Amino acid sequence: MSAPFSSDAEVPRIPFTQLMALEPIGGKRDVYRSIAKPYAPMHRAPVHRAYGGHVYAQAAWAASRTVEAPVDGGFVLHNMTGFFTLPGLLDRPFIYNVTRVRDGGSYCTRAISVTQEDGEGKGGGGEGDGGVCFMGICSFKRDEESDFEHQESVDLKERYSEVLGEKRPEDHEAAPDNDTPWYINHAHANQIPNIFPGLDVRKVAMDAYNSANNTPLSYRQLQYYRIIGPLPSIATDPNIHACAHLYASDRNSLFLLARALGVGDGFKSMASLSHSVVFHGPVRNLSMSDTEDNRKEYENEKEETKRQGEPRRLWFCQESRTSRSGNGRGLHESKIWDQCGRHVVSTWQDGLLRLGEGQIIKAFKGVGGKKSKI
Repeated sequence: MSAPFSSDAEVPRIPFTQLMALEPIGGKRDVYRSIAKPYAPMHRAPVHRAYGGHVYAQAAWAASRTVEAPVDGGFVLHNMTGFFTLPGLLDRPFIYNVTRVRDGGSYCTRAISVTQEDGEGKGGGGEGDGGVCFMGICSFKRDEESDFEHQESVDLKERYSEVLGEKRPEDHEAAPDNDTPWYINHAHANQIPNIFPGLDVRKVAMDAYNSANNTPLSYRQLQYYRIIGPLPSIATDPNIHACAHLYASDRNSLFLLARALGVGDGFKSMASLSHSVVFHGPVRNLSMSDTEDNRKEYENEKEETKRQGEPRRLWFCQESRTSRSGNGRGLHESKIWDQCGRHVVSTWQDGLLRLGEGQIIKAFKGVGGKKSKI
């Protein structure tokens, strides 16, 4: 079956730095307004909501604007936990209000509350209504060398040989807008383009692996991702690289729960409740672009993925699973690996999940309401 989603070379998409851009609100300390419109999963769906990874990553980016610059030996994000309290709307910007909780010698802490407004800076009404749609806590630290380190030793190509084979990351299909069977079939039939901004995300077809490991606890999903557009070097501003990993970490994450439980499309409600991310190891390991330390690992990258005059964009792999579900919720966990086999990020996401056919799916199918024009 041919890939239903276009590559980033075929459909122009917003570079990550443009997607994260903020403007300070005059006369207010540590308050920022988003500029770019966030991505809406299932952009042709009857109901439009912002991708949660946008507000999650941009909240951290806003917080990073209030700490000592890393280029001067300052602070780099190493831990973030956020709570999603209202859906993000698309017709008004996000407002990020950063609180300087503590500035220490090695660590500092920031709290971020996020609201939405209309063009005049007032509460937007409805679900926006000026209420808090996201709350986050970020911890930053100074980079340091350590005389101890351990991690699990994993060769992803060996562990998942039946699905990875000799494929390069760019050989896999682009991740769908909505990782459910009905939507993927619909996207194939209608050749819906991939418009996901900021990152090039590729989903590995895991059927061969998961059919042989057919329990919720053994279910796995792999996704590769790399940056769209140039970034400042990791030495100049590592926090924008960290935010790119935050943005990737939420991509189609909770759909794994339905798949692992064997219900496929059979859910009526799904939403992120909280999301936690921890970065590991030295800051240089988070770099989204080529450096002297890892250049030799990427010498065989396809020529068409190299950009004239730009550093090569590096692939990372998110290995996801679920270890617990019940009480109307499920837990998504992941480890993010670089192509040198380093475990660079860990994530945990608590999500709402209720089974049954949902209204959006019905609208797409033309069941119980006006048929969607797709």
